[in-house]
Amino acid sequence: MKGEVEKIWKNETEDGRKYEVLQINGERYSLWDENYLEQFQEGQTFEFDFRESGDFKNITKVYNPGDDGSKENAYGDQRTRRIVKMSSLRSASRVLVGSKIPTQDRADKTIEIAKKFEKYINEEDFDGHGD
Repeated sequence: MKGEVEKIWKNETEDGRKYEVLQINGERYSLWDENYLEQFQEGQTFEFDFRESGDFKNITKVYNPGDDGSKENAYGDQRTRRIVKMSSLRSASRVLVGSKIPTQDRADKTIEIAKKFEKYINEEDFDGHGD
C-alpha cells in the first residue's frame, strides 16, 4: 500500500515500549519497528505492508521511506544509512593508521571521527569541530 502521512502520534505502552500511530489516507496504523520510529514526517509519502490485529492495523514492512525526494529523507532507507555509516567508519579508521593514540582508546576515537564524516555526508550543520 502507498500513502501520505497526514498526522503522527508518539505513544508508549504501560511497560515502556515506544511506538507511533500514523494517520495515512484517513486510516490509523501502528508502527512498532524501532528502526523507523521518528523517521516519518507529516506530508511524507511511502509504501508499506500492514496486518490487521483485531481493531488495529500494524505496519509490518516499510519500503524506501526516503524516496520522496526531500533533503531530510535523502538517507532515509536503512540500507543506505548503513552504507554511509560503514563508509564513514572505514574512512575514519584510515585516518588513524599510525596514530599514537593508545590501542584501547582508538575505537572510541574512530567512532567519533566517523560520526563527523557521517554528519558531513548527510549535509547536517557541520563546523568541523566537536559538538
